Amino acid sequence: MAKKETTRKKTYRETDSVWKDLLNRYLTEFMSFFFPKTYQIINWEREFEFLDTELPKLSPQSQVGKRLADKLVKAYRVEEEEGKETWLFIHIEIQSYPDPHFEERMCIYHYRIFDRYYERLRQKASESDNPEPVTQHKTSSDNTTEPVTQDKSDKGDLVKPAPPLPKYKVLHLVVLTGVSETYNPSQYEVTEVDGNKSLLKYPIVKLIDYNKDWAKLERAVNPFTLVVMAHLKAQELKDDPYQLLEWKVRLVEILYQRKYPKEQVRQLLRFIDWIMVLPKEMEPIAQERLALLEEEKMAYVTSFERLGIEKGIEKGLEKGRKVASDIVLRQLRQKFGSTLLPEAEQQVSTLTLEQLDALSDLSWSFPTTTELENWLRLQKG
Repeated sequence: MAKKETTRKKTYRETDSVWKDLLNRYLTEFMSFFFPKTYQIINWEREFEFLDTELPKLSPQSQVGKRLADKLVKAYRVEEEEGKETWLFIHIEIQSYPDPHFEERMCIYHYRIFDRYYERLRQKASESDNPEPVTQHKTSSDNTTEPVTQDKSDKGDLVKPAPPLPKYKVLHLVVLTGVSETYNPSQYEVTEVDGNKSLLKYPIVKLIDYNKDWAKLERAVNPFTLVVMAHLKAQELKDDPYQLLEWKVRLVEILYQRKYPKEQVRQLLRFIDWIMVLPKEMEPIAQERLALLEEEKMAYVTSFERLGIEKGIEKGLEKGRKVASDIVLRQLRQKFGSTLLPEAEQQVSTLTLEQLDALSDLSWSFPTTTELENWLRLQKG
């Protein structure tokens, strides 16, 4: 039983890690899709900042273990009044499973974030608006000397009271990726006698709710619609690998049809491959079908074939190198056909995993086999 629990937690952490990578790359798309009201109040013309290094100092990790998908972002609110500036500290949680302590953890995050940045803003306001004072002395009517503090920049005037702090708010956004329909940790509330009450409410989004309008997901262009579809089908078809394979191919086809930029396609392919895990014996079938699909679309060089190479690199095994060389050779044969010389094929089969990785990216950029052969000679040298 303990072993099963450990495996489950490991899977959650790996999934959280992939989510974190997507958030780093596509925060605006994430916000516009899942939390459109919050998206509208953020001034996207001003630079936002990830404060992930702050999270370990703020999180109650000693109670709940390491969290990988928490994000803390500093952004600016669209100005409500001229001359007024509001900082937004946005805490994002991707939660994979029901946690009985989740609401309490959100409350702890809230007051720790609020307290940390209140202190920093107070110090900043004090340093910028109160220049170093000058201390003088005056003699009173009873001949005692009293210190008088004056501002260097304002002749004879006493130091003015500290200006009000910049406005700032702490917001929380939660995405629940699990399958529970009853788990809704949307607020933390404590009520006591004499009117004592603490309440923290925040919006939550549940991926399973998107099942109600699948056609809308397929029509939309936001990349996170594919993330949602991959999640939902992975959960729904975890015990039906053949249907899971069909949907994996279908989602990749939708991905190609949307004509996203190359790097975005690569990241979404990585996510789909990560979340829609097939049995080991079905992986070759999936690779073959997806390679054929890519050949028909002729849209991108790096795809599931590239992922296969990366898996070989991660394993660091001779078997992985052989698989990678076979994939690259298939790419080269598709491009050059009969003009690809047997000598060149032999040289490709002897390349290291790192060289195969590089060649996978470069293969379609070679106009003729001459450039390919020159590149291979350099690798040999």
